[in-house]
Amino acid sequence: MLAKLAHFISLVLHPLWVPTYLFAVIFKFTPSLATAIPQESMPQFLVLVFILTGIIPLVTIVVMRFPYLLLRARLWNTRRILGISQQRALFSMRGQLQEVRRNSLIQNFNLSERTERVIPFFMITIFYVAVCVMLSGQLGWESFFIIAMMTVAFTSLVVSMVTLFWKISVHSVAISSLVGFLMSALLVRAETSLLVPLAMSIIAGGFVMSSRLYLNAHTPRQVGWGSLTGFIISFVVSYWYF
Repeated sequence: MLAKLAHFISLVLHPLWVPTYLFAVIFKFTPSLATAIPQESMPQFLVLVFILTGIIPLVTIVVMRFPYLLLRARLWNTRRILGISQQRALFSMRGQLQEVRRNSLIQNFNLSERTERVIPFFMITIFYVAVCVMLSGQLGWESFFIIAMMTVAFTSLVVSMVTLFWKISVHSVAISSLVGFLMSALLVRAETSLLVPLAMSIIAGGFVMSSRLYLNAHTPRQVGWGSLTGFIISFVVSYWYF
């Protein structure tokens, strides 16, 4: 039961969704920070953020694992047509499955191995930078959205470089970045309306970090450094911006 809850929390607070959560909070509680975006267009813009920062990177990861998924589909189809057990089907195609798995860029969607994370992380970083460049012409480089997205991209780059040598908790990085943004806005601009969202994000951070530890996805050191990295980068950049 607890394992299922931990998986659910990790999914709901997945790093790919955090940029959407950030802008949803800004649009709802402090729309003055998003003056470059007309208020009537904020819902559509939020959907755009979700697609650009969440769905498309997720699809990229799925595509990188597509050869293995395709072979698994063939396995299921063979089992259905021949009416054989799953064990026999696996045995008959074990060589192909092992070969495809070895040559796949990622072994599973959890990216549990450090080496699996490097290419997806760098690809997501490049994509985030591209999003900033594409939208900067309409919003301006000094808009909060561009500054926030560049911070996300820079944080992603730092995480990617760290991952070349060491595994760090990206869940902790992401949720702590959200805390850093909200805390700096609260302290510098006295946006008291962010007090409740800040408290909720801190509580959410505790849940997601505990979940990662419970699932043995990370060590306490990986979670701690992830939290520190995300918070420092987002707090310093947003403090400077505000």
